[in-house]
Amino acid sequence: MRRRFILALTALLALCLVIFMPLRVLVVGEGVTARKIEGIIWDGSVRDLRLGTLAIGDVNARILLWPLFLGRAELLISRGDAPLAPGIKGSVSRGIGGLSVNDFSATLPVGSLLAPFPAENIQFESFSARFVAGRCIAAAGQVRLSLSDNISGLNLQNGMLGKPRCDGPRLLLPLVSQSAMERADIRLSADGSYTIAVTLDANRGDQAATLNLAGFRPVAGGYRLEQKGRF
Repeated sequence: MRRRFILALTALLALCLVIFMPLRVLVVGEGVTARKIEGIIWDGSVRDLRLGTLAIGDVNARILLWPLFLGRAELLISRGDAPLAPGIKGSVSRGIGGLSVNDFSATLPVGSLLAPFPAENIQFESFSARFVAGRCIAAAGQVRLSLSDNISGLNLQNGMLGKPRCDGPRLLLPLVSQSAMERADIRLSADGSYTIAVTLDANRGDQAATLNLAGFRPVAGGYRLEQKGRF
């Protein structure tokens, strides 16, 4: 009788630990920081969420129940539209050996991250990507990169658009302008490192000085910028 009571008490304590587990346990990790995390895993909020140097902002967060039975911890994050803070929705899932982003829609600032390339925001629409053992195995959705107009002569008001796909072990965002004269290939690795290669086609001799200041170098048929970094 006493043994059954101890087992039942242990199970009850374990259940309470799961039910009232702080949200911080799931949110904070390598490369992920936040100014403040409140609530439990079933209903919480995160203030000033950052993925490395990428600012995501304030979001609501809660864990989804069903994926737990499949051996995955899937965290749903959301935020309604607000002035100067576009809405966010989607989820991030972690399981044994795997990481995925699911049906993610958001607009995030990337100006400082991709400088000197004159990017402003990156917009994800129904974006999904899955990594297993550090390799990209699936990607879907749409990505748009909006740019500033501080390089005279470049008509990039509509930004650069593309559909993500896997390129070897990395996730590739192949972005193209409306005229198809400008291309940006952004490759992301599971460890948070990235490379970006921007190609401007055609002769742009009248913009040579401005392009050089922005980090572009002349290549056959146009100009090219290459850089790498980490979130």
